[in-house]
Amino acid sequence: MATTAVGEFKLTLALALEAYGIELRLWKEPGEREWGATLRDDNNIVDCHFEEDTLTLAKLHVLGEARNRVMSRSGSAELPGCDTFLASWKPVKMAKP
Repeated sequence: MATTAVGEFKLTLALALEAYGIELRLWKEPGEREWGATLRDDNNIVDCHFEEDTLTLAKLHVLGEARNRVMSRSGSAELPGCDTFLASWKPVKMAKP
């Protein structure tokens, strides 16, 4: 994933997906194993930073966070597994300060 400076912001190539009713964005941070993500639903926005070895593990990490958020709200809802959405991510450009 690439980063390009534009004025005061950097355009970062990220991956986006809507799963479990939550908009997810995932991008690579500068560190070797560092990733960033945003989970957005209704009026809630959660930013998280974490370490994973591969893009696949980073995708599963973010999907797991989203699934856990929905499960904690809805109790024992029947939800598809995280691997269901693994190939559904789409590239997007995202501005970061």
